[in-house]
Amino acid sequence: MPDDRATDEAIDWVLIGMIAGAHGVKGEMKVDLETDFPDRFKRLRTVYAGKDHVPVRVEGARRLGDRVAIRLADCTDRDAAQALRGTLLFIPSSEIMPLPDHTYYRDQIVGLRVVTTAGEMLGTITEILVTGSNDVYVVRDEQRETLIPALKEIVREVDVTGGRMVIDPVDGLL
Repeated sequence: MPDDRATDEAIDWVLIGMIAGAHGVKGEMKVDLETDFPDRFKRLRTVYAGKDHVPVRVEGARRLGDRVAIRLADCTDRDAAQALRGTLLFIPSSEIMPLPDHTYYRDQIVGLRVVTTAGEMLGTITEILVTGSNDVYVVRDEQRETLIPALKEIVREVDVTGGRMVIDPVDGLL
């Protein structure tokens, strides 16, 4: 891998996958996905590897079941590919896939402060539970945990830049 690092300290990085190990003998690797857009790998020219976000040229990618097989520059054999096992792959947030209106990435939601339409502070979203019908936001403060269904009837406003979500709780929710 090249030794030149991405130097812009202001870049926000988005995790898109983790190298799970070698795939075959010619340097190809299988990648566990951390993205809802696996086809993005086919369009990428560069990924940023590891915590130092080392730029690496992508020479090819293809779907491999629920994973992606990827070939990176200068990785030409199984041993080199296997040595990268566990390496996290990132892209700059400026390269994320656009979403439809009123749709958000998980990392945009986790960390938002939640307040009711009456102004009551409920806490911060700490995780998102995926259920069969709709997601559920887990909201915690120092004393309690509240489960908020991700329904348009309840979630009235999502202000990612302001760091908050406004909900209109139905009777019995709180």
